Amino acid sequence: MHEERVLKFPLSEKMFHNINMVTWMILALSGILIYFRIVDDPAAELLMDIHMVVAVIFTFNFFGFVVINADRFFLMLRNLLIWDKDTLAWFKNFGGYPRMLFNIPFGPEKVAPQGRFNAGQKGTYLFFIFMIFALIVTGWLLYAAAPVLGKTTVKYMFYFHVWGSIIATLVALGGHLPLALVNFEDFKAMFRFGPGDVPLSDAVHHAPKWVKEDLIKVSRVEEDLTQKHGH
Repeated sequence: MHEERVLKFPLSEKMFHNINMVTWMILALSGILIYFRIVDDPAAELLMDIHMVVAVIFTFNFFGFVVINADRFFLMLRNLLIWDKDTLAWFKNFGGYPRMLFNIPFGPEKVAPQGRFNAGQKGTYLFFIFMIFALIVTGWLLYAAAPVLGKTTVKYMFYFHVWGSIIATLVALGGHLPLALVNFEDFKAMFRFGPGDVPLSDAVHHAPKWVKEDLIKVSRVEEDLTQKHGH
């Protein structure tokens, strides 16, 4: 039997996410090696050159997605900014993950129905979007405008750039990646070649409000148009 599937990650989102992930890790690794003096001076100079080239790609990837795919970006942002009672109720049992992963009976057994993103994803993704923007701005200001910013401003901006990126990287590796592997259908949809679709049954299980409020509405509109035009 053919399994019904729904599109969760359009190509533009997949490209943005995956280019962002690769460039972020190169920037984080090169920055850490330079900042903590893990490599010698010639290697540090080479890594800084790589850091700057990759920073250009990182910057164009973010602003390219925001500008060229503005409809997808603001739709994603809209989904992330919807915080209703069900979103807040997710924190009563943290989406059931303590019970599922560690057999800890924390909170109610039933998870409050979530939209396209659950409460944990909403908080994490909003944090990532803020950090991407903030690291781009501080990075380029440090590179191009440090002499006119003043020593104190440069000092605090530099520490934010370094430690903000380290903290965000730890959040990604320690929280986002493991939980993405738990939701393996989403993981496959994001990283495999081809459409970023997931089984409808999986979408109903993890994001019932998204299926009910967004997908069903779209289906009904298409059905109404089809009936109206007699096709």
